[in-house]
Amino acid sequence: MSTVLLVEDNANALQAMEALVASQGYLVRTAADGAQAMRIAKEQRPDIVISDWMMPVMDGPALLRAMRANARLADVPVVLTSATAAPPSGLSAVAFLRKPVAASQLLELIGRLIGPTSAARRPGASPPSK
Repeated sequence: MSTVLLVEDNANALQAMEALVASQGYLVRTAADGAQAMRIAKEQRPDIVISDWMMPVMDGPALLRAMRANARLADVPVVLTSATAAPPSGLSAVAFLRKPVAASQLLELIGRLIGPTSAARRPGASPPSK
């Protein structure tokens, strides 16, 4: 089962994303900041990280740099999200999503980067709602 690490300091947004991603059959881990996410990623290497840009303690770009500096985590796809920041050049995130992120956009991106889960591939399974 593919593991998705969601990193978001807004508890309501994190809970909504967790429910959405878990509904597609992914194993979901959550963190409220980049430092907590890094601890989780070191314990259980995720298949993808979806991280907010602006957070306390360690922001999304700092988390991305820390993951790229860690040999075990360097190749994990990281997607950054933000309502206000524009993606700068030079960061090695695989994608940048502007908030609010549509559910269909998030699920399509996860599926494209790490593959759909068996639940999402079931015959007769409904595609993610738009």
